[in-house]
Amino acid sequence: MNAQNPNSPRAFLHRAAAALENSPLKDMQRNAKALAQSAAGRLDLVTRDEFDALQAMLLAAQTRIAALEAQVAELEARSSRDA
Repeated sequence: MNAQNPNSPRAFLHRAAAALENSPLKDMQRNAKALAQSAAGRLDLVTRDEFDALQAMLLAAQTRIAALEAQVAELEARSSRDA
């Protein structure tokens, strides 16, 4: 099959791609994408980097809280023994 043949599959695909590029469907796709981006912009979203940073901070805080709780429990135990 020759690519120059107007009846070849390749020629058909080129014509179909050109028709889709100039069709109302392409405009609808662009409009839907713009609408989705606009809606996402109005949401209170965070980036992946921000999420990962906050997750690391939370893990560090949980670790510190667990250590402080253990320290308080030890001090309370000492206090009750001394009393």
